[in-house]
Amino acid sequence: MIRVSADVAPAQLIAALDRYGAVIIDRALSAEALAPVARELGAELDATPAGEGEFFGYRTVRCGGVLASVPSSQALALDPRVLAVMDHYLLPNCQHYQLNLSQAIRIEPGERGQILHADDAMFPLAQHSPHEFMINAMWAVSDFTAANGATRLQPGSHRGLIDPDPPALQDRPEMAAVMPAGSVLIYLGSTQHGGGANRSDAARTGLVFSYCLGWLRQSENQYLTYPPEVARSFPPDLQRLIGYRVHEPNLGWVKGEDPARLLAGDMPLRPATRDFIGADNTDMVRAYYAEAGE
Repeated sequence: MIRVSADVAPAQLIAALDRYGAVIIDRALSAEALAPVARELGAELDATPAGEGEFFGYRTVRCGGVLASVPSSQALALDPRVLAVMDHYLLPNCQHYQLNLSQAIRIEPGERGQILHADDAMFPLAQHSPHEFMINAMWAVSDFTAANGATRLQPGSHRGLIDPDPPALQDRPEMAAVMPAGSVLIYLGSTQHGGGANRSDAARTGLVFSYCLGWLRQSENQYLTYPPEVARSFPPDLQRLIGYRVHEPNLGWVKGEDPARLLAGDMPLRPATRDFIGADNTDMVRAYYAEAGE
């Protein structure tokens, strides 16, 4: 794992991710830009009960749907440095990628360390593919320290260089993503990681945005989390990122139409079903009929 400055070039980010599977952009967000995120997110987390599960923990508070409840977080989901990474890893294997998850995570004092895992295990094909299915960006809303539950990672695990299941847990080589508030940890979906144990007397707060290939089911159901009456208030780029668009060929339409028309309010009650198969497929179909003389 490596640290880079806030003005990092995309090529440097990608080189670090290729090698380590994770990279930290130090102080990617200024204190002024972070302040409203921390304020809005704090109120949301204070109103949310702690989790109830062996994996998510019993002293960890998680809340989704933050793009609506924490409006200042929308700019983080669209951060150009993060999206440059997604362009590189995800776009070669889909027409466009989408937001997989938006979640705030506050690890309270006394929480144990989470089991190490790779997030792309949620997609059964991940182990059979040479490319990434998803990538995460964890924003530090408070300082991440080794004592308060900083995310732990196994650098190199994305390349199979480290046994993800060694004989004893203490044999797992790992690093804590220690970083000041305003920094962002970007890590591949195939990188082994987990929340750290909080042995301090203060909570650790992070905000994670996960991105995945556009033809996969999203971990967080974006259309129930952000129904049309909510999504209409989002910037167009964010509407498209959460999935209000068609992914060719013919994935995600509503009554045969682009869901963007639903948000715009100009979709007919009974629209004509349109092709969303792309230029190449359209040319192929036309060539078929031309050869058949039809």
